Amino acid sequence: MNAQSRSAGLAGLILGVGLLLATPNVDAEERVNFKNAQGETIEGIYYAPPAGRAAPAPAVIMLHGCGGLFTKSGKIRSRERTWIDILHKEGWALLLPDSFGSRGHGSLCQTKNRPVRPERERPYDAVAALEYLAKMPGIDAAKIALLGWSNGAMTGLHSIRNGAAATLAAGTKDFRTAVVFYPGCIALKKSFPDYRPRVPLLIQHGEKDDWTLAKPCIELVRKIAAAGDAPPAFIDVYPDAYHGFDHPNSKLKTIVTKHSGYASGQREVHVGSNPEAREKAIARTLEWLHAHLN
Repeated sequence: MNAQSRSAGLAGLILGVGLLLATPNVDAEERVNFKNAQGETIEGIYYAPPAGRAAPAPAVIMLHGCGGLFTKSGKIRSRERTWIDILHKEGWALLLPDSFGSRGHGSLCQTKNRPVRPERERPYDAVAALEYLAKMPGIDAAKIALLGWSNGAMTGLHSIRNGAAATLAAGTKDFRTAVVFYPGCIALKKSFPDYRPRVPLLIQHGEKDDWTLAKPCIELVRKIAAAGDAPPAFIDVYPDAYHGFDHPNSKLKTIVTKHSGYASGQREVHVGSNPEAREKAIARTLEWLHAHLN
């Protein structure tokens, strides 16, 4: 897709259906909480490294989208639940901050003026999650990655921005890397035209995404590469893939989302799985994380 794009077709890492649909080890699930630099208590779900994993283990912080971490019935959403299983099987600890529920909110996809934003509140949660993990016994503080989707992907981009307001506590090692799925890069480019990531960055996007367009992110990566003064940034764009293409079983549908940033205040968009793109993106993400964490 550009000078820093690479093929996501990594046959050796393509996962079988049995793994993708496996049930996560719920026995490893633990409810935790920690304070961010703004004094807010953030709740989250923690998964310790799998039994038998040599310590210290790498870890991945998972940032939910605008729908929040949980469904109305209180279950972790199926996209995040499936990724939990995929990543935990690789031997990594996991932490999922609940940025919305911790502040008394559920899904914000239909909320025009959102009280919790990826450029404002949520980076403090991501940094606090990093600091929390870094102090845990058995965790390698130098090998903690960010992984986010949509609203969480934009949170990830803001969290690793060079010059970000949410700064690390003295002595805390930075995120090792970030992988973000279908972020919205238009507002980021407008607010920070000279945006630079502090750590290596991988973006996974869908060619047909009409909610958070791929083209601005392609341009962002090109600009970072052309400047040559930041860690590497890559983007893979998958043909015929819409927003949420890595969801395990979401039929393509049209929804209406609201946001104060839209000219009309709302937008009709498409979301749904793309099995081929999903499989390639999972392989690409695992390849990337193994390269940086192991």
